[in-house]
Amino acid sequence: MRLARSSNIGPITFRKLLDRFGTARDAIEQLPDIIAKTKGFRKIVLASRNDTVLEIELAQKCGAKPVIWGDPEYPALLARIEDAPPYFYAVGRVELLARPAIGLVGARNASANGCGFARKLSHSLCDAGYVVVSGMARGIDGAVHEAALTADPKANGGTIAVLGGGVDVIYPREHRDLYGKLCEQGCVISEMPPGLQPQARHFPRRNRIISGLSYGTVVIEAGRNSGSLITARFAGEQGRDVFAVPGSPTDPRAAGPNSLIRDGAILCDSADVILDALRDATQNTHLFEDFHQFNTNAHSPEANSDPARYDDIAQSIVQDAENSGSKEPSQSIEIDSELGDLSPIDTDADQSGKVLDLLSTTPLLIDDLIRASELPANSISSILIELELAGRVERHPGNRVSRIAK
Repeated sequence: MRLARSSNIGPITFRKLLDRFGTARDAIEQLPDIIAKTKGFRKIVLASRNDTVLEIELAQKCGAKPVIWGDPEYPALLARIEDAPPYFYAVGRVELLARPAIGLVGARNASANGCGFARKLSHSLCDAGYVVVSGMARGIDGAVHEAALTADPKANGGTIAVLGGGVDVIYPREHRDLYGKLCEQGCVISEMPPGLQPQARHFPRRNRIISGLSYGTVVIEAGRNSGSLITARFAGEQGRDVFAVPGSPTDPRAAGPNSLIRDGAILCDSADVILDALRDATQNTHLFEDFHQFNTNAHSPEANSDPARYDDIAQSIVQDAENSGSKEPSQSIEIDSELGDLSPIDTDADQSGKVLDLLSTTPLLIDDLIRASELPANSISSILIELELAGRVERHPGNRVSRIAK
């Protein structure tokens, strides 16, 4: 949790660090050397143990369960995306995370017809045994959740709401009643710390979780600049189906879906279209291959499934802080870039320079970078981790990377 909450360490870097060092504890210990030896200018501020304990306590107060990458209950499809959240919080029926899901998103200022069609799709998919995923926003999202909550519970369907703020923060406020029902009958999740108010920059991150949980994403109504189109783009980049409900060319809310159809999305005029595609998608076993890659020896499957481990996590963090003494202060640690002038760890300085020279501000596929550099894939991976932590490169969806302009 400390590693995941550290500044300038995103989900992709988090996973790369675990792949390289095996555990978060080892990665934290190695970060000062990595930053120092890459001569970067980006500061990494590690989350303190005190802040982590406080976050756990806040989650306990609102009844939120942490679902950690590598845990048995972590959704297999979500674990497959390259920027899967290291962990998230869930309130309600956590078992819904293990069921096949479809994302339904659309405009906040949706029309009555659009909301009606969204309810029809949601109800039909739930009755067919699928979970519908949306963002609890106004308009289409709210209609999707409301319809799912009225579906036949014996059909094993359900609904999951992915929030942009903390899992205990109700946004928008008029969905207070809906939020209460979702916590009881559905599932509410968020990768943000409890109590965090949503900001505009949080919603694209939220959207990639909606698509990541789902076999496919349906866009019902959306303007040309709608966030729903971001969700659709994420779905395409994640290798999932994209569906779009067509509309009148005179309605601005149909511009987004119509453009998606023109670009190759599946035209959706009924739930049967989605169900036919889902039958094929659920047979694609490659979506589930090798999604738990890092060292999980520290916690057995039995311990991971034990609800009491919630308290064990907090207790172990507090105990570590008491035992560490002066070795690791409880305050945030700034790992500055001005700590050394050595070549990158485990890599040759010339190789790092070569990789940096091959990159530009235009994102490049990492596979193309490997071919162009003629370096082994594991060397490229190590070099990119160091350059990213040094603030010299940034990653993009679709396994791409670019150089950061100074």
